[in-house]
Amino acid sequence: METILTTTVSPDAEVPICQIGGSGQWLPLGGDWEQSLDKRLRGVLYFAGMIYSFLGVSIVADMFMAAIERLTSVQKCVRVGATKRFRTSPVWNETVANLTLMALGSSAPEIMLSLNDIVKRNFIEGKLGASTIVGSAAFNLFVIIAVCINAIPAGESRQIKETGVYAITAFFSMFAYIWLLFIVAVNGPDEVDWVEGTLTFLYFPILVIVSYYADIGVLTIENIKAKVLPNRHTSDEADEPKTWLERFKVDNAREEVLDEGERARRESEAKAREAARQAKLKERASIGTEQTGRCSRCCPRRQARASEEELEGLGIEEGGDEDNAYLADPSIPLIDDEGEPLRNEYGILTFASHSITIPVENEDIEIPVKVIRKNGTEGKVTCQYRMEQLTAIPGFDYEDDEGELQFRDGVQTAEIDLLILKKKAGERSDRFQLVLEDPTGGAEFNPDFDGGEECQRLTITLINDIPSSTGLISMMDKLCNLDEMRQGTQIWKEQIKEMIYVGGSKDEQDNAGCLAWMNHLIWLPWTSTFALLTPPPAYLGGWVCFVVALGHIAWLTIIVGDLAELFGCVVGIEDNITAISFVALGTSVPDLFASMTAAKQDEYADASIVNVTGSNSVNVFLGIGLPWMLAAFYHKINTGTNFEVTSGDLGFSVIVFSTGATVTLTVIQIRRIKFGGELGGPVDAKAYSSALLILMWLTYIGLSTWKFQNKDASLDQQIMMLGIAAPGIGALILFFAAIRVALKFSKDRY
Repeated sequence: METILTTTVSPDAEVPICQIGGSGQWLPLGGDWEQSLDKRLRGVLYFAGMIYSFLGVSIVADMFMAAIERLTSVQKCVRVGATKRFRTSPVWNETVANLTLMALGSSAPEIMLSLNDIVKRNFIEGKLGASTIVGSAAFNLFVIIAVCINAIPAGESRQIKETGVYAITAFFSMFAYIWLLFIVAVNGPDEVDWVEGTLTFLYFPILVIVSYYADIGVLTIENIKAKVLPNRHTSDEADEPKTWLERFKVDNAREEVLDEGERARRESEAKAREAARQAKLKERASIGTEQTGRCSRCCPRRQARASEEELEGLGIEEGGDEDNAYLADPSIPLIDDEGEPLRNEYGILTFASHSITIPVENEDIEIPVKVIRKNGTEGKVTCQYRMEQLTAIPGFDYEDDEGELQFRDGVQTAEIDLLILKKKAGERSDRFQLVLEDPTGGAEFNPDFDGGEECQRLTITLINDIPSSTGLISMMDKLCNLDEMRQGTQIWKEQIKEMIYVGGSKDEQDNAGCLAWMNHLIWLPWTSTFALLTPPPAYLGGWVCFVVALGHIAWLTIIVGDLAELFGCVVGIEDNITAISFVALGTSVPDLFASMTAAKQDEYADASIVNVTGSNSVNVFLGIGLPWMLAAFYHKINTGTNFEVTSGDLGFSVIVFSTGATVTLTVIQIRRIKFGGELGGPVDAKAYSSALLILMWLTYIGLSTWKFQNKDASLDQQIMMLGIAAPGIGALILFFAAIRVALKFSKDRY
């Protein structure tokens, strides 16, 4: 047992957490007895406990992301006027969801740790919070992007699709850290006032709003040019026909001489087009101002009220079957807005009706749904079909099904059988959708149908025709979908069963080996805790799981914070160093695997790169902005002073990160120009790009550690270290290149 050295400290001095009399929020559990143990033993135990806590964070973070995915997958289905048409759109804009809920899901541990680090110290600066945020940002930008670049198979590349959103998030990811440096080192050094704290937090909604307008096409370079330089167009554009009459005159400048057969064929086509046009116009006439867009933009509340009427009322066939006659008749072609038939010799797939209403009683019924192939029947074409729940719940209101629909050469119709399950007295009427997607063989989808060219969405309304003797069940079902609650309970039971068995089932457990049993027992304390205490996302659209999982992350970050401080104190490592390395690494590793999987599976690089730049911005605006704003207000109200921060160490770390971020974003842009994509490309290019980014991350860790250990380093010394780092990285890249060349030469020779 090592000798315990006691020192005399003033009553106001804070006792280190690892010494007798010191403590964190919850740890050490053993109190002074634990503090008297050998430091080397405690160092090993605290490090192991920190790693084990990261495992728990990764499990609950997956549950948190599952809740967020359920929240962001909710679709809004609105009836169009008095027709049988429906318009489906996601409740959450994809960009807004990525920058709010998704970013919160991936960064929740860091943000909660930073917030707790301030609050537990009575709004005095902590050493873990801000350093963890910057360290996590460095790991995300350098390591995750490096791994994603190298994860793409040889010869393939992935390009960013939403370049406007990427440009905005990349700008804000740089601006966030420059702003951080400005407020702590330039404008009132070593303190943050309530204005700076509030601005830092408010940049978060500004980022979301600007990115949203860029995503929907309002904030684009073309629109900005149009505002700045109005009424500018080329002479070719000026000479083009503007109106339908002018185009008609140009197209019919010369009258063709046609034989009788060609004239009869064209007259037949014209009659079919006219029939389709009349049917289309008749349907649109009942929509009123909806097609002009005026009502949807100016009267959204009125439209929402109209769409939220009782589902029983939605069963009334106001539009009539004749509105959809042109869809159901394969001989009537689909036409564009100018009355011309859509050209596709392989066919355009569509449902025979925009929606269907099915009365349901106390017996299961099977309903065939017809899919029509119009405008062409050449060759074999296929598409995939699936069901998507709205208020109807699979397994309780309908039988979930998916599969492939085939049309052989010359075939114009096919059917999908729906199994509608019986209802109970008092249950509300519900909706779900039958979705067609992924056409093959050259086929396309009807662009004038719900879902457009991407997919076809048939809205199916299930009307409860069973008379109800009491309104209690109906009222409860409207407040909280009872079938959804039953589904959630069923999933929760399965969740607990999977936790008990090795591999998730009894069959897997019977065949499990020693390694599988060991892995199961290691994870069991976490899996059992979260399986029992975390409801699945099925409840209330995912909100229950969202709140509970966020609570789990909160108490886990308290444990991680205490363990990190205990480990650093025992080993003699500064808390800042522990934060930028161990803590940042542990909280970001789940994001690494998720981004690597997305890079391989997704067609574009947005999920890998844009999520990193967006997440880094959100980390500062929420993870630092929120606690600093609260601390600034606390000190302003209670003491009349500003919130004090140490600018030297954090400022240097931010400078190093910002320099590396500039290099990284430049490399990404060069790769897009040179190799056609930010991710992937030639093998050598992938290797050198990844090596450069990994070296920059190691350089960031090394330089930040040096500064934390040399707090009084002069400005000249800091500049000298930065100057040494750049050629050092270059030399290591050359050494790496030499090794690769030597290995290639050796391989070719032998």
